[in-house]
Amino acid sequence: MIKKVQYTIMLGMIGVFALILVNTNNNPVRESFTYFPPDPDVSFVSARTSLSILTQEDEDEYTLNWKSESTLSEVAYLRQDLSFLYEEGRLIDTMSSWKENTATIHQKQEFTSEDSGHYEAISYHYGEIHYPNDIIRSAQEMSYDQLYVIDSPMTPLESFKKATNEEEKEWEYILDHAMIQQSQLIFKAMVTEYKIHPEDYYIIPLTSLYHYQDKPLPGLSKSQTTDVIGGLWEGLYKNYFIGIESTGGRTESPIGSTIPMVLLHKQSPYLLVLFQSKSGRNIQLIQYLNEPILDR
Repeated sequence: MIKKVQYTIMLGMIGVFALILVNTNNNPVRESFTYFPPDPDVSFVSARTSLSILTQEDEDEYTLNWKSESTLSEVAYLRQDLSFLYEEGRLIDTMSSWKENTATIHQKQEFTSEDSGHYEAISYHYGEIHYPNDIIRSAQEMSYDQLYVIDSPMTPLESFKKATNEEEKEWEYILDHAMIQQSQLIFKAMVTEYKIHPEDYYIIPLTSLYHYQDKPLPGLSKSQTTDVIGGLWEGLYKNYFIGIESTGGRTESPIGSTIPMVLLHKQSPYLLVLFQSKSGRNIQLIQYLNEPILDR
């Protein structure tokens, strides 16, 4: 029988929260970034994610251009941008870049695909600012883009970000309908396995989290929201981006996994993150709000 272990990744500092991987093995994190309290004097002057059709290789293939770009208002000790690309609700690729003593990060990647599809990309832009006496602060921003690609033998290759006519609305429905149905089945299986009552939570897909860049999450203040989002992305980096820990000390790639669903409890100070790996394993993460202060 496989022993199931719970462990906590402590995020420390005032207002910063914890993310716990539930039902997994406790192996050392290979690499990570750490969220620190926000710096009121530093912000992002630009942060952008973009998806576009770059070229059409032939009648069966096209190249998708995926970019993530950001610039901080000043040079930071450490800059990092992290971006996830999803197709039909499944992770198909990731990008991440670390730089020291810079304000700007540019990332881009080309992805060859075929057939029609709905692509979504969400990025987390982060800066770590160091001051004398070991004071560390941070700045963060999120950005998002989506693209519907219509690759039909009956019409030329087309793409749009938001449906503006009846034909595009029909394609939008066709591309999203099957994905939504499949996502609902997977979500139902996850809440059943973990004995979760969905009506007790505000449910937010990770790809919609950018809506809370400038407004608070339900039931939280703007300050609390900033810290929750920072802690959430730190945990996702450790438990999702660099690999999903499996039984026997193995690590499963996140590629092929579903879009993480964020479940913010309406009454209690915690949130859950649920997703399914490519192999079909259901994963639950938990982030406790108002975690005790720890010294670094």
